[in-house]
Amino acid sequence: MKKSIRPADGKFQTAVKVIMSLVFAWSGFFWSGVTALQFFINNTSHKNLAVGFFTASLVLLLGLVLCWARLYILQVIPSIVGIIMFLSPAREMIDHAADTGVIFKPSFEVRYLPVIAFGILSLVLFAVRVYGIISARNERREEFNNLPSESVLEKHHEE
Repeated sequence: MKKSIRPADGKFQTAVKVIMSLVFAWSGFFWSGVTALQFFINNTSHKNLAVGFFTASLVLLLGLVLCWARLYILQVIPSIVGIIMFLSPAREMIDHAADTGVIFKPSFEVRYLPVIAFGILSLVLFAVRVYGIISARNERREEFNNLPSESVLEKHHEE
């Protein structure tokens, strides 16, 4: 049985993974970490937000690791779940900040919303991988259907 070897990633997939890593470093690691430390140290009444950001960042990191491991179909699940988990405490924090009149510098959109780009890029890698699988199957099917075969007349003549 022939073992199937996946070709190396192209420039497009590598560029998408680098952009995903940068987005994670900015929102998922840096600002999430700053926010979690802020809630653990200065505002202990909202530790649930810190735990939410920390947990979501770990789930997003899992998605990023799976992405770099080229498991594009599997990585989409923790990526989307991580985004939902990440934006939930962010929304709650913004609602709380609006009630107290706190002004974000830089703004909320610059800090936390780039995680949505992480999810979109995750879906792009997923779609590219699924398209690659489908096109490879179609190529194999077409190759099989076009294999030369013996003529019915030649089979009958040999008997």
